Amino acid sequence: MKILLLGLGRANLHVARYLLDKGIEIFLYEENLNNLSEEAQMLIKSGRIKEYQKIKYDLVVSSPGFPDSKPILQELRKKGLEIIDETEFTYNNLPNPRVIAITGTNGKSTTAALISNILSAAGIRNFLGGNIAPGRPFSSALFEKPFDYYVIELSSFQLMRIKNFHPEIAILTNISVDHLNWHKDLNEYIGAKKRIFMNQNSCDYAVLNYNDERVRSVEKEIKARVVFFGTGCHDGAWLNGILHFKDEEIINDDEIPLLGQHNRFNVLAAIATAKILRIPNEFIRKGITGFAPLPHRLEDLGIIGGIRYINNSMSTNEASAIASFMAVPGNKVVIVGGREKGDRAENYLKILTQWAKAVVILGENAEDIAGYFDRNQFQKYKIAKNMDEAIYFARKFAQPGDVIMLNPGFASFGHFRDFQERGEAFKNGVFKD
Repeated sequence: MKILLLGLGRANLHVARYLLDKGIEIFLYEENLNNLSEEAQMLIKSGRIKEYQKIKYDLVVSSPGFPDSKPILQELRKKGLEIIDETEFTYNNLPNPRVIAITGTNGKSTTAALISNILSAAGIRNFLGGNIAPGRPFSSALFEKPFDYYVIELSSFQLMRIKNFHPEIAILTNISVDHLNWHKDLNEYIGAKKRIFMNQNSCDYAVLNYNDERVRSVEKEIKARVVFFGTGCHDGAWLNGILHFKDEEIINDDEIPLLGQHNRFNVLAAIATAKILRIPNEFIRKGITGFAPLPHRLEDLGIIGGIRYINNSMSTNEASAIASFMAVPGNKVVIVGGREKGDRAENYLKILTQWAKAVVILGENAEDIAGYFDRNQFQKYKIAKNMDEAIYFARKFAQPGDVIMLNPGFASFGHFRDFQERGEAFKNGVFKD
């Protein structure tokens, strides 16, 4: 048997290890050998993984980072080869996994982590992984004893290549414009998100955001039983100062250790999932109140010199940036910019011109953002060459009592490898002597 791996990043590395343990012959197509982990490079140097050859393969397992527009994928598809993702491979090689899957443009990591925390509070052994970062790829579960549940965050990239993947509970948090640098258009992106429901049946559950029109409309397209969350859906999880499930009061708003209305919706999705699983309310509350916010997501770094610092590097699209900006009270000096993903985020930039005390621009689209500000007579901005300079300029604008907030609204690529590296650079800069 011959299997081709497209990429040997964090997800496919575990696939490679699993296949090698089975004695299966592996070939690798990799465009960024120098960026691989030390373990991946050692595997390649050992000769246990062979270089890509133009031969017939039994299966192709692609990294999520390879869009269908890549010539290698087009070439393989023309040959009629089966191409799946690490998510599908892992699902197919676990013994009857019970999966709770979460996708959406924003909020999926926090929702997944909340669900996992509630399960753990109830004593239910669960695996948390997938697209969540920082976190573990789903494929790492291949080396552990079976879990009661697998809580898996999924990107649109991963969902494009599932075939048999079948979650018992599938959650769609929201849909807004994102990743149009990977998908050919918005319709393909939305279609990818909907694929999370494609193998569900009438015994399964779909947890849907009632207040997102694109998400709510999915109800008529799927076979699963639907549970809504949001406002105005009293048959599901809803809030009005208190978070409810149907007619039960679950938790007060002020007990939730997360900022913002958008995070209340994430908590509601987790509550809906927990109630489907019939988890007692005491464990739901324990899982929520004991939840530690994920790094780089409205991460409060504390007050230094009278100024509060918020690290929201995970904000890589307009919808997330707007929700996060509105969630933080006070006068805000905001660090924005990065690489565009098919959306110029002008609604976010407009809000900044109206409500930000000042803006520091850092990223390859800095000149475009500055041009927007100039056209709209907003002059309280500076362009920075690096993160340390961005923090320096932000401090020049800020006064005691203000907030300096990294809330980019765009992808990290260009200056940084990913949003985590960008967030760590901000944190390191803030805490420099």
